[in-house]
Amino acid sequence: MKPWAWALAGLGLLAVLLRSAPLLLLTLLLALLAGAALLWWRVCLVGVSYRRHFSQLRLFHGDEATFDVDLVNAKPLPLAWLRAEDELPKALTITPARLAPSHRAGRVRLINLVSLRWYERVTRHYRVRGVQRGAWAFGPARLLSGDMFGFAVREEEVAQIDTLLVYPRVVPLTALGLPADRPFGEFRAMRQLAEDPLRLNGARDYVSGDSMRYVHWKATARRGSLQTKTFDASANRPLALFLNINTHEHAWEGYDPDLQEFAITAAASLARWAWEQGQAVGLFANTITQPGAQIVRIRPAGHRDQLTLIFEALARLVPFGRWPLEETLRYEGLHLPYGTTIVVVTALLTDALRRTMLYLHDRGFTLALLTLGAAGDAPPIPGVRRYHIGGREAWEHLTGIALTHGESD
Repeated sequence: MKPWAWALAGLGLLAVLLRSAPLLLLTLLLALLAGAALLWWRVCLVGVSYRRHFSQLRLFHGDEATFDVDLVNAKPLPLAWLRAEDELPKALTITPARLAPSHRAGRVRLINLVSLRWYERVTRHYRVRGVQRGAWAFGPARLLSGDMFGFAVREEEVAQIDTLLVYPRVVPLTALGLPADRPFGEFRAMRQLAEDPLRLNGARDYVSGDSMRYVHWKATARRGSLQTKTFDASANRPLALFLNINTHEHAWEGYDPDLQEFAITAAASLARWAWEQGQAVGLFANTITQPGAQIVRIRPAGHRDQLTLIFEALARLVPFGRWPLEETLRYEGLHLPYGTTIVVVTALLTDALRRTMLYLHDRGFTLALLTLGAAGDAPPIPGVRRYHIGGREAWEHLTGIALTHGESD
């Protein structure tokens, strides 16, 4: 029995011993109130629901969405008070909101305190702004209520989790210091992989070193000398982006969040540029996505949902690399379609990564390198076109421009 029950029993026994009618009536009244409070406590959260409703669950960097919180009491018993505490990401801007610290790292609690009549619904409206890339979890929520006197509190968890994706920042190529038109030019890789064998445009005299596969036999018969087919350089060769999520060579050194975001922004911007040019584009990275722990392996394609797949993968990236980029580059590179241009985006240029790029170049692949931070000081790689887009200062300048003039469309 509860202490208050023992107290009521003692008071009732005293009323009987003293033969005091007023004291007995007081005891009965208190017992009635205690019973009502106990009943109220038992059923206070029955029929009570808490739901979030988002206008959209995918945001471009800097965009806003609205989300509503519905508190419903679907029973004939009113609630004198109901407190809802919802776990939200601290990194996002949420207004107007009553926020309190959370015991969980990187989280805050959204507090709503209401009273609900029978069968009443209360809706609160909020705005959330995507100020930081990521896959952000909303929830779980905790509901607290009790009797009208506050003698006892009942608690219940609402397990609903909503994930809001904020895509990475995307900027024009000129903001990265890259040419706006064909930043990787018309490469002439070994074995002429820049030429598209499906786009024949004529013939020329055979010279030593030409592949016998491309001998133009009809032209040879007409002209009486050996002729070689010539091709148009393909304007729409596939583009494969290889993103190095690591900024330091060893895992115990941690990572540089600014350089990492800069690299992700560069990859996202290149992907959008290629997609808008009608090129098949793909993305590979040396990390996994969350939730789900999926390897980032999006093979080059040109369908309408390809850019969305790439942006979603970049939004969900885990910040720690699970393996060196050269492992991904060597394995995936050899499985890419004919004529693919490989672009490596990295703030870390190790000897192993250089050797892997040289190996792919020797195998006839067209390669380009985008470096950030200290990687810009590394010596050039023969046969690989290279751009250095800066370090932390360039990133701060880029984000400062975005804050002043708004995010790029």
